[in-house]
Amino acid sequence: MNKQQVAKYVYLTTGEYDYLLAKFGDYQLKDKIQKLNASKIKDPARQVTIQSDYHALISRGMQTVEPIRDKVLIQAMKETLRRKSERNYFLFVMGINTGLRISDLLPLRVNDVRDKTHIILKEKKTNKTKRFLINLELRQLIDTYAAEMEDGDYLFPSYKTGLPIQRIQAYKVLSEAAKAVGVQNFGTHSMRKTFGFWHYTINKNVALLQDIFNHASPDITLRYIGINQDIVDRSLEHFSL
Repeated sequence: MNKQQVAKYVYLTTGEYDYLLAKFGDYQLKDKIQKLNASKIKDPARQVTIQSDYHALISRGMQTVEPIRDKVLIQAMKETLRRKSERNYFLFVMGINTGLRISDLLPLRVNDVRDKTHIILKEKKTNKTKRFLINLELRQLIDTYAAEMEDGDYLFPSYKTGLPIQRIQAYKVLSEAAKAVGVQNFGTHSMRKTFGFWHYTINKNVALLQDIFNHASPDITLRYIGINQDIVDRSLEHFSL
């Protein structure tokens, strides 16, 4: 299979990229790719000696972005974020209740959600138009959060510019809260994975979740939300020879 150029000196197949994206999340994967690319620029010999960029990226730290599997920790995250910023709290709640990617969350405006039952948008990654239900509790929170905002205002504005906060800023404030309450392996994809984990845990319908996430197979969906690893871990917990 042909490899695609993802950085000047880094090449991956589509399957390799999708797996790494599910494993590390968008922000961490881009960071790893940039660091690998920089190492090849600094040491040109690595452009020849590294035969598989995929395996090099896998070996550059094995931390995997995980869903939050404990509702007590989800509540602790909410409380920690809300004490510092209603915007950051609302971003987290929107993320775990809609399953939207951070790249689709941040550009939202008030008129995309106010008095709406669904968020309708074209996903940046897939370029597909999708409808995401806004549950009743989230609708009520939107009414309160956006009460003093204009329809054209961004939902998650920078306090300095009024423009949407950047992905790296979102990662910083969310990961700080995660660290404060003891959530491990957190990244911005953790919100989407948390939505997926609890949607599957409650409904046990992987086909439905696969459709929501636009995944190619149920296995990708289960691996993405960490269910496969949970099953493996349980199978090995009391395994002894």
